[in-house]
Amino acid sequence: MELGTMTGKAMILAAGLGTRLGEVTRSRPKALLEVHGVPLLEIILRKLEKQGFQDIVVNVHHHAEMIREFLKEYPAQGMTIALSEEKEQPLETGGGIRYARELLLDAPVFLIHNVDILSDMDLQELVKEHLNSGAVATLAVSRRKTTRYLLADETSRLCGWENIATGEKIMAKASEGRITQWGYSGVAVLSREVLFLLPEQEVFSLTPFFLQLARTRLVRISVPSMSYWYDVGKPRVIAEAEQKISRGQLLS
Repeated sequence: MELGTMTGKAMILAAGLGTRLGEVTRSRPKALLEVHGVPLLEIILRKLEKQGFQDIVVNVHHHAEMIREFLKEYPAQGMTIALSEEKEQPLETGGGIRYARELLLDAPVFLIHNVDILSDMDLQELVKEHLNSGAVATLAVSRRKTTRYLLADETSRLCGWENIATGEKIMAKASEGRITQWGYSGVAVLSREVLFLLPEQEVFSLTPFFLQLARTRLVRISVPSMSYWYDVGKPRVIAEAEQKISRGQLLS
């Protein structure tokens, strides 16, 4: 199925407080921090537009009015951008999707993308892989050093999670063959069915939800080809990204 006829829906997760960035996010939201002079939100919007996503949801909380003003001036060029404002408190990644559920129900599948993730991942390929797999969720991952890993078996099914710093480990299901550690890349594709399986609570993160989902549904990992990937949630990583990626690469 072609992406343009099947889904052009994506949600940018941009409601976080950006606490890892310290003083930088006191006066502005993380989504408007700049890399090579371009706000993170604009970078993701441009990427989505170029890859065929026309219907975008952005969740907001911290300095929501600044994001609203930014989007008023943003040249959407055929894109429809809806805000899901979490007024009382940030609802974390899972809670944010649940709160925006009514804005996502019209699509058979939709992409979710953290606003602080920079990569040259082919999002169209990720959606196609998801559609062909029969999974309810497909999580983009990579081999990288971190303290918290998703665990997948030889069939690429999510089967667990572990924190190597604390020793905590959660197994969602029995594995088929060898287990491999993967770092979550902050991008996933979810089927509409997932919206009806979200827990009835306001604030929760996606990782424990994915593990619970994997007990009874097919949750897969995908290893997309990428020449760069950065989680720019820390000032030093923003500086590193600017050194390693040109402005042209970032916006191509």
